[in-house]
Amino acid sequence: MVSDETVRALWGWTLAELAAVAALFVLVAAGLFGDGSFLASASRPLRLALLAFLAVELAIPLLIYLDMRRLPDPPDGIWVHAAAMPVVNVLGALAYLERRKRRRE
Repeated sequence: MVSDETVRALWGWTLAELAAVAALFVLVAAGLFGDGSFLASASRPLRLALLAFLAVELAIPLLIYLDMRRLPDPPDGIWVHAAAMPVVNVLGALAYLERRKRRRE
């Protein structure tokens, strides 16, 4: 079990990671749908794929956070941090789901 102090300290990193991904999402969306010039030299399908990837990167930690809030006995809050790490978050989400399944058994 992770201490509450550690989980609180990780929230700063988690929010910073999510803010960076959200800022990149806004830049890519503005370059794709608006007047922005971010990645203007990249092809449209590549920018759409990046936008979809960033949307998934933002959705996974949000869904895990919401799932944890509705549980009567939630697992450690470190799972939100693990799910917020870019690229690694798919593995973090799978580990969270496995841990949650084992807790019910």
